[in-house]
Amino acid sequence: MSGYRTLHRHTEHDDDAVSSDNESSITASTLIPVFAVTFSPCQQTHVNTRSAANPNAKPPTRLLTTSADGLIRSYKITDKSIKADVLDAAALSMELDQIMLTSSNALYPKSKEESILGLGCAALSVVRNYVGEDPSAGDEVAASMRLDGHVAIWKRGEQPSYPDSKAETKNEDGTLAVVKPDAELDVKGTTGTTMMLLSPKSTGFSRHGIVMMVGMLDGSVSFICIGIGIPDSRKCNDTSKYSEQGTVLDNIGSGNSIPLSLAVHPLHHLTFAVGRKDGTIDIYSAGNGNAGGSIGGSISGDDLYGHIRRCHHLIQHAGNPVRALSFTPDGSLLISGCDDGHIYIHDTSSFRQNDSIRMVAAIHNAHRGYILSVDVLPDSKRFVTSSVDKTVKVWNVGTPNNGPVHSFDTGHENMIWDVSCSADGRRCVSCSDDGFVQVYSCEE
Repeated sequence: MSGYRTLHRHTEHDDDAVSSDNESSITASTLIPVFAVTFSPCQQTHVNTRSAANPNAKPPTRLLTTSADGLIRSYKITDKSIKADVLDAAALSMELDQIMLTSSNALYPKSKEESILGLGCAALSVVRNYVGEDPSAGDEVAASMRLDGHVAIWKRGEQPSYPDSKAETKNEDGTLAVVKPDAELDVKGTTGTTMMLLSPKSTGFSRHGIVMMVGMLDGSVSFICIGIGIPDSRKCNDTSKYSEQGTVLDNIGSGNSIPLSLAVHPLHHLTFAVGRKDGTIDIYSAGNGNAGGSIGGSISGDDLYGHIRRCHHLIQHAGNPVRALSFTPDGSLLISGCDDGHIYIHDTSSFRQNDSIRMVAAIHNAHRGYILSVDVLPDSKRFVTSSVDKTVKVWNVGTPNNGPVHSFDTGHENMIWDVSCSADGRRCVSCSDDGFVQVYSCEE
């Protein structure tokens, strides 16, 4: 029996999952479009005390969303057990545990009537602020970008203690606990939709701290310091060293078509792909693309800014905007999807600056419409796509032309903006213009 199935359906205006009994009472006017969703890369080891007696219980995972109301919501996802010692793998609990507000949001709305659609947050990126091998160590750093270029950044503690009841997540007046950002900045000339934090896991310790990539209207990609240090294990994990917030370290690709998607190579420092509005994909690298990104070994990682050059220009999608782009976690493949519904897969396993990149698979008409998002499962063997055709599909990279491994019955009534896969590969999640977030099982 296949493990692929829908586990949970949630709307951001309800503390509880929407059930079949009350779903008909929710109208389009009361739902807030959800633009982006991502699982936190911070692996938890704490098991909720309510399920601690169950040896099969999994630690909770964290999920973040951004919406058209400009709010960032944090959820706790835990497995439900139907008996004290039996885990119901087909059920989970999804609880809103934190609201992350920018300075322009005075309060979290207490009712649907108080919610106002404004300049929503269309981009969301979350990284683990740690360069070592321990998957459960390191604070979570989350960044959101509003359509006007306003960026808000939060630091959330390593291994948070999760409350055992919803009452403990609320203030005395009954409102949800809210968290203001640790840093905010305005980026001028940005697309408002294309932003990504560089993970310290791939960059290593840097004197610049954590750096953000932002797509600009002039076709370039800017590297901007966010003012948060990376723990230096050589100095008792000191985080005091970082460049001033807003410092632009490099600006690459000016004069090209507008960037719509970004993907960072997991093994080669400062090697990344840019999907553009004209359907081209540019791959840039600092130096010769070797692991560590040094140029002949003579330039350190911090000094590579200013030495990033375009080394590949892919045109298979020409004429159709590339909105979905991702490297596999092992760095062997680059997967892209565009507005004509086609998916192309390129071999990047032997990536070097002067080597050609070979297309190894093409999936024509993978979706009936724009492909809006792609994410790869941790095994690097499967990937998930979403589209304006209201579908979420799972593909096998080894046999892509055999059709999708599974097509989820999403129940979404509008375009699906984003998909994200959990760090353990057990689940994926989608969010849609209809205001719903859905969690699926990806266990085979």
